[in-house]
Amino acid sequence: MDYIDIFRVVLWYTFIKYRLSVNSNYQISRVIEPDNFRINDHRRIYCDKKWRNYQKGLNVPNSKLVERVESIVTGSSSIINHVLWQVLRDLVDIDLLIEQSIGKLSWEVQRILYKSNKYNCDRKLVEGLSPKKLIQLERLASLDALAALVIFLRLSIMESKGIVDISRAIYRTLLIICMKKPYSHFSESLILLMHAQVFSLADSKQSILGDSFKDDFLRDLQILRSQFSMIDNEKLADYTWKEDVKASSDFLEKVRFHNLFEESTIMTVEAI
Repeated sequence: MDYIDIFRVVLWYTFIKYRLSVNSNYQISRVIEPDNFRINDHRRIYCDKKWRNYQKGLNVPNSKLVERVESIVTGSSSIINHVLWQVLRDLVDIDLLIEQSIGKLSWEVQRILYKSNKYNCDRKLVEGLSPKKLIQLERLASLDALAALVIFLRLSIMESKGIVDISRAIYRTLLIICMKKPYSHFSESLILLMHAQVFSLADSKQSILGDSFKDDFLRDLQILRSQFSMIDNEKLADYTWKEDVKASSDFLEKVRFHNLFEESTIMTVEAI
């Protein structure tokens, strides 16, 4: 296991815990694997401790358990098995990554990445992501969108163009994703992971992150959260996740992303 495996297992575990609305490994095990509970020789209820290991990311669950959990907690398997985790492993050949990964992304993402073709044959990827396409991916605010952006960042680094724009789109998408549970519990871990596996791939002159990137990200996230805390509670309660994403994206359009060589923070609020 590496730290990508650790992270995806812990995220999977937290998603399960959140969706089941439980507070302990005992409760998770009772729901997912009730057959593990029995009376032993000392007349005590017994259950194994593997969920504690999943909580810490010490073991990767087998496919049988992942499928069992998916039958109870819909969407959990797509988190632990998501193509993003493979995309983040920079040793994977980029051509192989494109061949094996993009087809696994949602149709919403794929239609942004491929050139329009009314006959839907011999599909070709767009040469680059325009500002419009970057916004479209950002407003999907999903692991699929992140995976697509990371793939195109690697392509951009190879071609030495568009690196800063895609990096900023990744950063903004991360901010929006971290507004939602269970990702909100892993804001710090996510920016550290993305810095190590994604942002660090760019040359220092084209990097959007500085030495204090972790604190900058957490501060920017707090700015975004504060913006929503000022919205009328009743109105906010009526928002769907898609509407929340659009509102977040619109807000980020109103803030000025800085040049790291001139300023000390990534996001400054000028007009709301």
